[in-house]
Amino acid sequence: MKEFVLNYYPKFSCIASECRHTCCAGWKINIDEKTLNLYKGKDDEFSATLHKGINFKKSCFNVDKKGRCAFLNENGLCDLITNYGQQSLCQVCSDHPRFKTFFHDRIETGLDFCCETAAKLILSFSDKIELQLVGENSENVQPNFIKEQVFKFRQKALEIVQNRNETINERVQNLLSHCSAKFNEGQFKNLVKLFINFERLDKNWGKRVKDLKNANFNPMLNEKYSLYIEQFLANGIYRHVLNAEDTMWARALTFACVLCLYVVVQIFENEREKGLQDLDLFADVARAFSAEVEYSQKNLNKLYNFAYKYIKL
Repeated sequence: MKEFVLNYYPKFSCIASECRHTCCAGWKINIDEKTLNLYKGKDDEFSATLHKGINFKKSCFNVDKKGRCAFLNENGLCDLITNYGQQSLCQVCSDHPRFKTFFHDRIETGLDFCCETAAKLILSFSDKIELQLVGENSENVQPNFIKEQVFKFRQKALEIVQNRNETINERVQNLLSHCSAKFNEGQFKNLVKLFINFERLDKNWGKRVKDLKNANFNPMLNEKYSLYIEQFLANGIYRHVLNAEDTMWARALTFACVLCLYVVVQIFENEREKGLQDLDLFADVARAFSAEVEYSQKNLNKLYNFAYKYIKL
């Protein structure tokens, strides 16, 4: 078994209280059994506050009326870390905003766009996003033909996206061909309807998506933002495609990354006049997209099924 990280990963560092969109609010944070038992066993000065802030029956942290975790203090810091150290965090809190992909003979770790710091890091990363081997053991994994084909499909998709000898529009069109898919204005309208009907965390995201109903879809991407587009697609391909059951689904999941790109780019273009720097705005749209779509398995399943319908045999 081999363990990889994406090559931007070592550069990531949480900015804690300086973060404008804390990951400690707005969603339910489940606590794994091992950590829950650790919390149950605490008997010290902080333990009364600790037990008050946890719903032991539902294995999750309590939140206030604004959806903030009971342990997120007024300074934007975590009281669990302050009192017990980083090692006291549950698995969800320890991992976030990291994703881990378990596939055949490997584990791959990268970052999600849902974190504003991670989003800026990935989008502005000037090198091609690649895997770095960080660990390996002697465990032998038997070859699996279907998984090998899915892996080869992903490798080719990444080669296409990261071919900097071509324009970003040429790369996206080649990627669509690799998926045996086409995309037009009619499909974009259906895609917007899909996004509008997704389950939602943030009302503001709903407004941003609804504003696309009257947008004039333009499949031609602005070459000025080729780096952002390349890194958005590459990171998405690393995150999603190895979850495919076979190469047909690998096509669909890759196509889903392109669909998400069109939504993110269109919102970005709609809001460019708001005065934010390009990187800040693109990262903010990518962050909101990831929180609303990639962190809802229900939304992801609907997106994958939508993409699958447009894949040609």
